[in-house]
Amino acid sequence: MIIQFARSAAMAILCLLAGTAQAAPQRLERAVLAGGCFWGVEAVFEHVKGVRDVVSGYAGGSARDANYSAVSSERTGHAEAVRITYAPAQISYGQLRKIYVSGAHDPTQVNRE
Repeated sequence: MIIQFARSAAMAILCLLAGTAQAAPQRLERAVLAGGCFWGVEAVFEHVKGVRDVVSGYAGGSARDANYSAVSSERTGHAEAVRITYAPAQISYGQLRKIYVSGAHDPTQVNRE
């Protein structure tokens, strides 16, 4: 371990001297937001700087009926949702929430769409 660390440290120093600093791994976090139609919410967040991935899915209910046809019946207890993976160094959770309520989702609409 000490040798491996020493080699890593030496490599980092060589890279700095050569002008090619190694990038530190970026910390990522996840947020899940539900709102009417997940396709619209997904489309908004795919273009936000700092967002790395957006995946549509379902929140609530049970796994056996987590499919579009069943959820559309409005009897499963699911809500359409998106899971957002983001870099908090570039965008905060608070900023994601502001985007959500200001343009991605209007909670005052009928059926929360």
